[in-house]
Amino acid sequence: MDMTYKILWIDDAEDYVDSTKELVVQAIQNRFMDADIESYSDYDEFKSEKLENFDATSFDFYDLILMDFALSGTTGDAVIRELRSKEIYTDIVFYSSDKENMESSLKNSDQLNGVFLADRANLLEIIGRVVQKNLKREYRISNIRGLIMDSTSEFDYICQSTTIALFEKLSSEQQDVIVRKAKEYVESAASKSGQNFEGLNKKVGKSFIKNAIQSVEYVMDNKDRYALMGLIVKFFDDGPIAQEDFSQKYSDELIKPRNKLAHAKLVYGKCHQKLHPIKNRSIPSCDGKCDSCSNEYDMEKCESLRAAIYNYYKVFQNIEKKTNELVPLE
Repeated sequence: MDMTYKILWIDDAEDYVDSTKELVVQAIQNRFMDADIESYSDYDEFKSEKLENFDATSFDFYDLILMDFALSGTTGDAVIRELRSKEIYTDIVFYSSDKENMESSLKNSDQLNGVFLADRANLLEIIGRVVQKNLKREYRISNIRGLIMDSTSEFDYICQSTTIALFEKLSSEQQDVIVRKAKEYVESAASKSGQNFEGLNKKVGKSFIKNAIQSVEYVMDNKDRYALMGLIVKFFDDGPIAQEDFSQKYSDELIKPRNKLAHAKLVYGKCHQKLHPIKNRSIPSCDGKCDSCSNEYDMEKCESLRAAIYNYYKVFQNIEKKTNELVPLE
């Protein structure tokens, strides 16, 4: 899962970039992504490295180009023609202290689609609008389902790999505690499903933990997997994952919405602002009464889901980093 917003920034005033970078990073984080900024102070260096041996796929790595309109030796109107001639259609924000002159210079330029203008005073506001525009497009084509499925799959992997790796760092007494709790979870799942996990129950220690937590969900409930991870993490860390209510909160905030969206047909209401998950074979219905509409998947709900995904992304990113410190990758 990629929660990173990649920015190419070209400005020959390095002190301005240095003094503004943290504000740009914060503006991106406010929209629940991390900013990855690659900057150039020399346009000729940028051309040499990025444009002379241009590969069209390379610009897929950028979500936004930030550029001072009046660079040494060139201006934005020449730059935009050069980029568009190479079929680079990444959104661009040009900024200048003389916005009126910038607007005049670009008035007759070709291919201005995806070009946004700012003065230095409202640069952060314009960046925010461009980011939000792209996020709205994601929500409108229901990519939120893809994002939540992708994120929870990655979090499941981190849950499993962290549990297995940190289990080996426990004392024998601590391992016994974890194995007993894992067996309780498996027995509970067996009781619910009516299955017999005789083969699994013959395993011991790490082998039991590894097979149980990597098994299908009816062998160990998803919420119990995260609870088990939390019990192990608690020996090493006192962060969110170590809290007793973590697995329940995670289930409520991400797993339940994921399950609701996973196996449903998503259609828009007449207002084209709310998504309706349909799970039964029926004709989609919408009475057009938006004021009393009970459907929850509007723009605000999608944004709140993205916020939750980003917050858990940071939590799991941190515990994965700590795990790698305790158990270095081979």
